[in-house]
Amino acid sequence: MAYCSSYFLRDSGKLAFVLPRSFFSADHHDNTRSGKAKGFKLTEIWDLDKVSPLFRIPSAVLFADKAYVKRNLTSAGLRGKIFSGNLSAHNCNLKAARTKLAEEETIWFYVKQGKSTAFSNRKYKSQNNINPYKNEFRQGATIVPRAFYFVDLDQEPPPDFEDRIINIKTADDVKADAKKPWNNMDFHGRIESRFLFITALSKSILPFVIHKPNFVALPLIVKHNENDQKKIKLLTANELRQEGYLLASKWFNNTENIWNIHRTEKNGNINAVDYVNWQSKLTEQNLNAPYLVLYNSSAKDANATVVTRNEFDLEFIVESVTYVLYTYSKEEAYYLAGILNSSIPNEMLKDFQARGLFGARHVHKKILDVYYPKYSKSESVHNQLAILSEAAHIKAREFINNQSFENTSSLALGRMRLDIKRHLVSEMTQIDKIVKKIIG
Repeated sequence: MAYCSSYFLRDSGKLAFVLPRSFFSADHHDNTRSGKAKGFKLTEIWDLDKVSPLFRIPSAVLFADKAYVKRNLTSAGLRGKIFSGNLSAHNCNLKAARTKLAEEETIWFYVKQGKSTAFSNRKYKSQNNINPYKNEFRQGATIVPRAFYFVDLDQEPPPDFEDRIINIKTADDVKADAKKPWNNMDFHGRIESRFLFITALSKSILPFVIHKPNFVALPLIVKHNENDQKKIKLLTANELRQEGYLLASKWFNNTENIWNIHRTEKNGNINAVDYVNWQSKLTEQNLNAPYLVLYNSSAKDANATVVTRNEFDLEFIVESVTYVLYTYSKEEAYYLAGILNSSIPNEMLKDFQARGLFGARHVHKKILDVYYPKYSKSESVHNQLAILSEAAHIKAREFINNQSFENTSSLALGRMRLDIKRHLVSEMTQIDKIVKKIIG
């Protein structure tokens, strides 16, 4: 738009660009939204998100006039339209499309939430405060290829996992989602129990509850430092053998060899151990904090739960499909889970969220642009929320334990999450009222 406006338009020229709808909210398009981009001034916006079939991604049209100076958007917003309708075919002509389309006049406003901006047809007070928790939540480790590390027990569960030899195999539920060349890999073997851990993928993160977390086998040892703090140490298959862990050495020697055969040219200088610890997201995990607040990275809404470490026989490792905050305060953990599960921040998120053909998706850290204060035990409203959230966790766990959720497709997961919130309707109503007070 900047190039065409600057080099091809007359002084009074106008243009229209068909563009991805990501121009409404993606961070890297803020210069276009804010008016900082040079050469043009936005004059009108059309939203084509509700027109189908159209393109492979949600789309929009931006109209502009040639301009020589930076033109900030006015508080009055920009005029525009929202189109909706089901077309008879791709690329149908105007005569055929006109009878299928409805158009609604609207005004688009430039809105802010933390450091994020967006176009919205709702005018509300921009939120400029920075969420104090934004930098405390971290994404988990990218544990891939999953066929190497995600496992099922190939035996009856033992009474405990203390110094045992465990029969394992590649987990059945990761095979369907595996990509080439890892999709046909199926490992079986035995491993020392100290190399087994627990993690959770998105399908396990439900509102106020973690459901059927996954076993993972990882080439790491948990050691205690001079301050009796747990630290993660990664080992190669050769180092495992030297330490006397022959079964783990055999398992990970096999995965290392297959990695070396199938790794891409881009990853040619990266071994399997370094790859699973990409950006140190494995070794930097905090195994000492007793409470973890987890929420899913990719979904329409944030779904959050509190994980208490001592409830598991094995160490809990956080995977990249979830974000985590570690805390030593149980009340703070439940306070945060209550806010993240509330409809209030999830609704405030929508204008700033990426969209696909099936609607809003990808929570990531956008949910943390919504401002709320640090937990304070001296604030009665914070404690009320923590108590309610803990009660919701107990009730959600009891509900899940009485259900038979075997189907983990996206649609089934969506239904499960809705069923839990319906079951918790009384708690959710109270939580929303308190969160609205806290957020303001």
